[in-house]
Amino acid sequence: MKHLTVLFAATAAALVAPDQASKLDEHQPAVSPDLVQTWWDSTVSRSAKIFTKIEKRIEKATSGFDGYSFDGFDGFNRDSNLPPLPLHERKPHRGDKTKTIYELIKSNKYTTKFASLLDNDDFSDIKDLLDSTSHNKTLFVPTDKAFERIPHHGDKPPPKEFVLALLKYHIAPGLHTKVDLYHKHTLPSNLSLDSLGSRPQRLRISTGLLFSIRVNVVSKVVYGNILAKNGIIHAIDHILIPPPSQQKIISLLPNTFSTFSLGLEKTELSVPDHKGGTLFAPTNSAWRRLGPRANAFLFSHHGLKYLEALLKYHFVVDQTLYSDAFYNSRKDEKAAVEDAEGGKYWHVDLETLLDDKAIAVDVKRWKGWVSIVLNGFTKVIFQDGIASDGVVQVVGKVLIPPHGHHGHAGEDDDKDIEVEELKARLERYVDRDEAGDL
Repeated sequence: MKHLTVLFAATAAALVAPDQASKLDEHQPAVSPDLVQTWWDSTVSRSAKIFTKIEKRIEKATSGFDGYSFDGFDGFNRDSNLPPLPLHERKPHRGDKTKTIYELIKSNKYTTKFASLLDNDDFSDIKDLLDSTSHNKTLFVPTDKAFERIPHHGDKPPPKEFVLALLKYHIAPGLHTKVDLYHKHTLPSNLSLDSLGSRPQRLRISTGLLFSIRVNVVSKVVYGNILAKNGIIHAIDHILIPPPSQQKIISLLPNTFSTFSLGLEKTELSVPDHKGGTLFAPTNSAWRRLGPRANAFLFSHHGLKYLEALLKYHFVVDQTLYSDAFYNSRKDEKAAVEDAEGGKYWHVDLETLLDDKAIAVDVKRWKGWVSIVLNGFTKVIFQDGIASDGVVQVVGKVLIPPHGHHGHAGEDDDKDIEVEELKARLERYVDRDEAGDL
């Protein structure tokens, strides 16, 4: 199955008309998840084509190949035949190591609009960061043509706090060449949000045909490996927007998640406040696997409490599991992060909203390949949907709490499941008085 390339994480390129980029609203509150969410809410109607494009990539991914990333090697998210980068791409040979990142983009005729943002006094800290030689950093700089792709946002300019967050989201600490990106899945950015427990918002990296590299689905690296005195620059063809929340992502992609979204609406499921989290989101085809009888029951009046219990089993709060990183707000996460970033194999039990019933997660790594398997059998078919409040991991099966205490379900125990079997698996989590007369 395909490693759907970050359908979500900042998928649309919607900012503000270029001629408005320097007009900033001085009276807006500091950047927050709500500010980012508001921006996405106001942008949806103008970004329909982008969401349609994302849906098509998801459809191709679930059918086995999407042309932008590779998967299918024993559940790993890279093709075993993925060729190495050409020799001329393996070592950075462009740029000028006597100049800083800021100096290079300031003098380049293709990055004038991004450079003009940095020259605004409101963003002097970002300018100083890209001019400083104390630490290396990687800049994904949008070309001037990237600004031309921005949907018009009316006469009101974006608040400066939002633009500041956006600028930070284009910077990653450390020096990451194209070879490094070729073997990465996510990268931490310089942007941190309260909704992630003040941890770095990550960028989704995917590779494709002809050695192409994309950041957050639509942003393609069109010219990379530009060395500077204090890091490296990769030019991209779309602006990177901080992503919306998990549930906003679900609502924006109805061709993939309309059944899951309908379940959330009918049950009025309330997710508690959290600092990051992992949502294992079943696709529409995953719900169809349950069969018509099970679906008819779950979405009936008498089945809603069972549906609610089932949905809760897909939400993990305060623990954000990426394919190559782990944010754990519940305890000291140092060891877990080290395992996630470097271990060949690691295991974690993630407690869900369903009475803390855990999902057993096994992550296997081999060079640049990663496989994530849940409860022994269920594979994550699309890894690392970056969200403002965590991550969305897409699954091709609806997760049903396993029998007993062994923690593993059968490989096809969800397919055309009998209603009585489904009820038996969920009975202990359902208040019979509220479930109605069965």
